[in-house]
Amino acid sequence: LAISTAVFETNPFEACIVLGHVQDKDGQKMSKHKGNVVDPWSVLDKQGADAVRWYFYTNSNPWLPNRFYDDAVSEAQSKFMGTLWNTYAFYILYADIDGFDPTKYQLEPDKLAPMDKWILSKLNTLVKTVEKYLDNYRLTEPARELNKFVDQLSNWYVRIGRQRYWGDTMTEDKISAYMTLYTVLETLSRVIAPFTPFIAESIYQNLVRSVEKDAPISIHLTSFPKADEHMIDTALEAHMDTVLDIVTLGRAVRNKTGVKNRQPLSEMYVSGEALPEQITDIIKSELNVKSVIFVTDTSAFIAYNLKPQMRTLGPKYGAVLNGIRNYLAQADGNAIVEAVKGGGSYSFDVDGTAG
Repeated sequence: LAISTAVFETNPFEACIVLGHVQDKDGQKMSKHKGNVVDPWSVLDKQGADAVRWYFYTNSNPWLPNRFYDDAVSEAQSKFMGTLWNTYAFYILYADIDGFDPTKYQLEPDKLAPMDKWILSKLNTLVKTVEKYLDNYRLTEPARELNKFVDQLSNWYVRIGRQRYWGDTMTEDKISAYMTLYTVLETLSRVIAPFTPFIAESIYQNLVRSVEKDAPISIHLTSFPKADEHMIDTALEAHMDTVLDIVTLGRAVRNKTGVKNRQPLSEMYVSGEALPEQITDIIKSELNVKSVIFVTDTSAFIAYNLKPQMRTLGPKYGAVLNGIRNYLAQADGNAIVEAVKGGGSYSFDVDGTAG
């Protein structure tokens, strides 16, 4: 195992230690002799130290070879830090417009919308997961979990609930939306501080220190967050995962059939157990359907076209092969498939020949 150390002196505390071979985008080991090394300063000047850190965290485990090139760093930077920063900027924009001060309100669980409860549950589950991995000196796994969370925070929670911030009056629902997003961003900034110290510090200073004058002067003087078990709802998280799958599949079906999302549909059938009404409403809104019907028996929606396999049946039933083909073409495909599930069998007679 080769060990290479590169110290990025953007400030006295910033260092990046890379274990294992560093490769270029073609998978060739970097070396001065091959002339394919990357000047770290050019990368730091372009994407920053946090982006380089994050790329190495998420690309592969430290003891495995890492392919390193500018575009890969930019992609990692955009997916995580760019998405997180846009979410943070969204909160700051509307909080400034409304003059919202989170220190004047409390997060009241009883008044939260289902989406608020879900994202807070995901947040606390994330805190537990990241802490567990870090306690065991794992970096890649928690970084990837953070990637997933930030994506769902921005592209699901904020996108669906953005209209809650648009009203002129400070309603209970609007306060809940603000307090939920503030809580998530404040907690998340402390979770990512060991991974991306600079963006975490920037968010903390403007998000927290601007309203809490007695807060520690740096995020790196705060404690790593502790998960609130009372906020974790595993059933709600499972339901929302199902919703995400249904919405993804529903959009795929619309695209495949050429039916655009702006065209409303009267009904949508989903195979599986029914979801709570408030959760189902999200599906209706996202896919523009008036009714979502859950079914456990999908046989009515499936049609089987059964044909004999010539290579297998020909040597044994050659004389009646046409009869077998005709029988299968007219038979109840669902009944035959159900009979042979799990290694079962299905028998019938053709011209006096049993098969």
